[in-house]
Amino acid sequence: MAKDQFLITSDNVQIFYDDEGDGQPIVFVHGYSSDAKYWHFQTSFFVANGFRVIALDQRLHGRSGKPEYGQRMSRLGLDLYELIKSLDLKDVILVGHSMGANTCLSMFSLFGTDGISKFVSIDQSPRLVNDSSWNWGIKNVYWERVWDQANFVQSFGEGRDPPRPVRVQELFGDGEDAFDGFNHSVATTLLLNHLVSDWRDVLPFVNIPVWVITGRKTPYYHYEGMEWMANQFPQATITCFEHSGHEPAWYEPEAFNEALLLFAKA
Repeated sequence: MAKDQFLITSDNVQIFYDDEGDGQPIVFVHGYSSDAKYWHFQTSFFVANGFRVIALDQRLHGRSGKPEYGQRMSRLGLDLYELIKSLDLKDVILVGHSMGANTCLSMFSLFGTDGISKFVSIDQSPRLVNDSSWNWGIKNVYWERVWDQANFVQSFGEGRDPPRPVRVQELFGDGEDAFDGFNHSVATTLLLNHLVSDWRDVLPFVNIPVWVITGRKTPYYHYEGMEWMANQFPQATITCFEHSGHEPAWYEPEAFNEALLLFAKA
């Protein structure tokens, strides 16, 4: 087990992942524009606490393949499923941040929760577009704007995340671009599919312990929407990290890690 491993998916795409440690597996799934390095502050902590830590680069991200095909959330869910099956993982603790959380819901919609013992969803709504029937998507994202927002002609969210902590700046930079210079042109179709997907009907069927996480200062979601989401799962709790924006794993890594450790061992 080491870094820079890869899987060849059923549609012939390389999905790279890092695999470190021994014990019960924790699979970390990053969000849009990120990669496995996002979990820098978690990896060594959980390896030291006796877990096997697997962090992948989703297709179109990081080291993984960037095909023009398969740019949809259902394919990302299948990629995740194929990775878990290829490694013969059991009793998996699955942690998804932002779009990565909906990758997990996509997998659950296709294959159920067999082999997954717990699920953590970090600052992600199951439906991103707001309308007269739904207020808990990304702030300021509506059907009439979604095409321009997927192409970054219009912004989404309300305000900005708080300034990154110094240790995050040292690793990932402190620029104005929240997406860290990601080449959006390779993933526009995926982002649009992510924005228009609706996973709300999946939530009642996720029949394992779930932990819903948000940050009090996130520019993207209302806390009430996160509460609504937690209430749809049969077995869910919710935590709001008071000093965090969209990324509690970065803003408050020690508190995040300790709380995740408690959830993992419960």
